[in-house]
Parts: sequence; C-alpha cells; structure tokens
Amino acid sequence: MKDTLRWSYALNQWNYRMDVFIRHEHQQRALRTLSGLGFDHVELHADTGGRWDNLGRPEVILLNHGSVDGFRRFLSSAGVAGVSSMFWDPGLPVEEEGYEFVLAVDPSRADWIVNAAGPYVDFLAAVGGEVLVVRPAGSAWMTGPLDGDAIARLAGLWNRVGQRAAQAGVRLAVHHDCLSGIHSREQVEHFLSLTDPATVGLALDTAEFTIAGIDPVAFYRDHHERVVHVHLKDTLHRDTGEEHLMPGAEATMLRGGAGRRIERWFYELGAEGGLVDVKGFVAALREHSHPGWVVVESDHAGEPAEMAMLNSWFLQHELGLSPKG
Repeated sequence: MKDTLRWSYALNQWNYRMDVFIRHEHQQRALRTLSGLGFDHVELHADTGGRWDNLGRPEVILLNHGSVDGFRRFLSSAGVAGVSSMFWDPGLPVEEEGYEFVLAVDPSRADWIVNAAGPYVDFLAAVGGEVLVVRPAGSAWMTGPLDGDAIARLAGLWNRVGQRAAQAGVRLAVHHDCLSGIHSREQVEHFLSLTDPATVGLALDTAEFTIAGIDPVAFYRDHHERVVHVHLKDTLHRDTGEEHLMPGAEATMLRGGAGRRIERWFYELGAEGGLVDVKGFVAALREHSHPGWVVVESDHAGEPAEMAMLNSWFLQHELGLSPKG
C-alpha cells in the first residue's frame, strides 16, 4: 500500500488447521493474493504445528528453503518484498517441545523462554524483519487474574527478552489479547510501567482491546509513545460477562462452545456493526506519526482470501490508500 504508514498483512488466517497451509503452492497462492491486493510485507505466525508449521518455526523455514536468501526468493517470487514481523506465543504446546504447556508467569520457566526466543530473534534479524510480537501472559482461565507481583515477574521476563532482541536489532512488542491474565487497562498500564521503553514496546490489537473493554483509540492517544506495532481488525462483541475466565476459553469463548455461543469474534475492517473506530484509530496513528508496522489481521474470521479482499477494499475506498504500483 502507498501511504505514510507502513502496512503489512498477517498470514495466521490461512493457517487455520495444521494440515491446510503446508504445501508451497498453497502458500504462494496466499502470498500472491496479498501482493495483488497491495500488501508487499507479511507477518509470520508461529503456531502449534511444529514441523508442519513450515512458515512459523525458523528452523523449519530454513529446512524448507535452504537458507534465508532462499526464503527471501520464495517471498519475492510471489511479489512479497519481505517480512515485517513474527508472532510467537511461548505458551503454545509445540511438537518439538513435547507439547508441553509453558506458563510465562512461572519463574522456573523464565530462562527457558529467554533462550527459546533466540531463534525467532535471530531469524527475524537475518530475514530483515523488524518486530517479534509475543504473547506475554497465558490465558486468564489458566492463571487466574494476575496480581501486581505476577505482573512484575512477567515484566522482568520480557525485559530480558527485549534486551536479547535489541542486541540483534529486533524490536520486541508485547501483544495483550482478550483472553490474557493481563486483561484490564489498569493491568496493561501497570505492566508497561515496569518494562523498559527502550526495549519493550506494545503491539496494540484493536479488536482484542475492544473485546476486553479497552478503547483502543483512547489508549493509543494516552500511550502512543509505547505503541511500536499494531494489529488492525474489527469486532462486533465485547466480553461483558467475563467469558474469558471460562475453562478452555479458546474454545468455549472464541469458538462459541459455551457462554453466549458467539462463534465469531473477529471481523473485517468496516464490518456492519463494528465496534472499532477504525478511521479514528488510523487518524490517531497519523497524528502521532506512528513509525511501526500496521498489520491488517483477520485472525480466523472467515475465508482468508475473501477477508483479505474486504480489508484491502476498506483501506483503498474508506481510508484513501492506493495499492502498490
């Protein structure tokens, strides 16, 4: 996209099941779709698939493409100029780690998480990516709402990871989602107050914040100096009944398994009834000359190519962006 802001698109929507986004021709189709819609950078997503997640784990990417240069050529052949960022949740159970659940709030796992971040940081630096986006805390149904001491432990952990990333020239951005044990505006602000602004930034997700009851526009205006990365998407719902505390909220809340049985929480930009003031948020980014990436994300919201087309249409026709030429 031609704009003063830098735009990218997240690939996580295509990887909605571990066996559907493996073949290179399927990945090329997705990349060409995004390139044709005006997006020349992508955000990678490390998921639970291990060796099947061949666009998520650095060592598997390198095995598939031979080298960093080979991976760059793979992207370039589909019209994609590069990688903006990569999302990593150290708490996801992964085949290579024996499908073990790791809670970042557990101080005994801090050293493991710092070491585990290294390959992602080094891969991003080598491929020209700028931001490692991380989930800093586990789901609240597993940890319970986190108190000040727990938040302080997490801040100390991510300060260490931020220092490791900075040594490689990569920026760390913490992504607080609607299921997180760091859930309220007050908790997010407390966490930020305990982290080093030079090495730990915030990845503000407009839909996740809205679902959690945080106004993303107001939060950005108050804390724009800490926001180094953006995930831009819409939602029609707020978690008004503390559904994020239901056991297995990833399924019982986000997939409609219980509670109000809402099967879809995330929507394309400009969706009818959307709660995110997308135009107001982007205007605030421009007002403060946001220097980081703005990553459009669909997050398993529907058919991937259709969602990408709807999002591209909104950027061009509602925000006045021009597709790359």
